[in-house]
Amino acid sequence: MFKLFVKDLFDRQRLIKYLIYAIVVYVNLDILLNNRQDIVFNERFLIFVAFALAGSIFYYIRGYVANDRILSYYALPVSNQSINRNVILAIIIDTIFSKLVLVFIALYLLKTPFHFYIKVTLIMLVITFFAAASNTLNLSIGKLLIILALTLLTLYVIINYRFFYGGIASLVDIAIVSALLKNIYFSTRTNSKINKVHIKNYFLKFAFAESVYIINSLAIIIMIFFASLALPGDIGVVIACAVGAINAPLLTMFSSSEDLRNYGKMFPNTKASLQKDYIKVLALYFLIINAMIVVINFNKIDPSYLLIVNMVIVTIVEVFVSHKLESLKPIANTKTQNEIWKHPRKYILPIIVFVISFLLLIMCNTF
Repeated sequence: MFKLFVKDLFDRQRLIKYLIYAIVVYVNLDILLNNRQDIVFNERFLIFVAFALAGSIFYYIRGYVANDRILSYYALPVSNQSINRNVILAIIIDTIFSKLVLVFIALYLLKTPFHFYIKVTLIMLVITFFAAASNTLNLSIGKLLIILALTLLTLYVIINYRFFYGGIASLVDIAIVSALLKNIYFSTRTNSKINKVHIKNYFLKFAFAESVYIINSLAIIIMIFFASLALPGDIGVVIACAVGAINAPLLTMFSSSEDLRNYGKMFPNTKASLQKDYIKVLALYFLIINAMIVVINFNKIDPSYLLIVNMVIVTIVEVFVSHKLESLKPIANTKTQNEIWKHPRKYILPIIVFVISFLLLIMCNTF
């Protein structure tokens, strides 16, 4: 069973892509973060990492279990417990290569104390089990609330106490959550809310009807707050801008629907209308996100007008680049929604935004 899920979630081609991306990230961060001594590694830093992992892992699992194929696996002559255990194990392995390695690269370049590596790993494991529990069909609300309470308590111990106690708390949490997930089914209910949302803009209507868009956007907003508060003024703002540009579900709406792409091809006038609706949603999202970044960090950048200039330039670039990528190069030939959301294309915009913000907010002040 394990090989089955590894094939779905983590194959050799994907491993090669992760390694190439890790090398690119290492080289670029080594240049940009060279000799920075102003980042404080404390509880707020770990909270930021926890929120970043929570949003990323949740919608990653959501993208995979939304695929109806996983339900057919439960018809095989294998216990639910075995299937669920192997699903989570495959997710953990993929998360290590796709997310944890990148976090470790940043920690290494910033000369982070060793115990932070252990704490970040424990945070990842605990959050993975909670994210898995959040994407089930038949888990009762009561059990989900128990898992949420255990997760928050465990994260509190990991973040505020020595990693030895965090390790014990993590083992207890994983054992209890595993028992609660013994007979559940990983999948998501077919969303019927879209017909109940009375909004003319199709993409905005769909975003309000599907929880993953709302949850992912809220997670990004929280990450922006913690990036701004936990990291030093200039680099914290730059990272916050890059985080705001990594909303993969929102930026792949055409890629996620072959029917939507075909609909646009059959009706060119409608396509133009759909494209305008999509641009409006992108502009609304990025304007809100970047305005929040300006408000939160207004007194951290001197002169402060650079924040306004950065917001205007970054917003225009984000809307233009994200729309062009979706209209000219939609992600196709994928087996699952998860493959779309994890496509390397999602890193193009955050990298562009990071470089622009770095040049405007840090290099301009340096010279």
